[in-house]
Amino acid sequence: MIDFFGTTQGSMTLGALIGAGSFALGSASRSIHKLGVLVRPGQTNRNARSLAMRTMLALDDYVGAAYAAVHDRPEFNPMDQEEFAFHLPEPVLILPDDADWQLFGADLGEEILWFSNRVSNHENALESLDLSKPAHDGFFERRIEGYARLAARAMDLIARISSEFDLTLPEKPDYYRQAEGLAKILHGLDKATANKLQPATGNATTNVTPLFPKSV
Repeated sequence: MIDFFGTTQGSMTLGALIGAGSFALGSASRSIHKLGVLVRPGQTNRNARSLAMRTMLALDDYVGAAYAAVHDRPEFNPMDQEEFAFHLPEPVLILPDDADWQLFGADLGEEILWFSNRVSNHENALESLDLSKPAHDGFFERRIEGYARLAARAMDLIARISSEFDLTLPEKPDYYRQAEGLAKILHGLDKATANKLQPATGNATTNVTPLFPKSV
């Protein structure tokens, strides 16, 4: 047998076998690659859907904590009105660790990152206020407004994720109407801001000459 492969015909046969083997390996490699391409998108979709659900739950937890913080009234020390404490801890946003937000696409992934940054900015802004100033430097009003707006934005993100991935959060009690409560608070804040910006009216005298005469 060995002598056969030493002949010219044997060498040609051996070369043909090697060539056929290489072709078979190449074909098998391409088939495996194609199979991987076919399998990978399904795995990616499952990963994206799993991340979407975990993100929705994390955002929903933050909404609940922020909603509670908005309604949490501070208790003051009778001996020192600059000293106060809330009954509940500050809301904390805990998004999934090491998440690949590109699974959500560029726009939605960036929105999640931007929201995390907004939460940090709000927390840092509150810490920068001088609580020793009159009215505690507007700390309580700004805290309520900040958490209310963040909670509303988080609910918008939840709705967007839910729509894109066809997911639904667990049902909540009918009386736990976060959206309505936040909308009422934000409406009151916007109304108060509008009243502050509205020019004063009345019979106050002025030394400014009117540009147009009053109609008779």
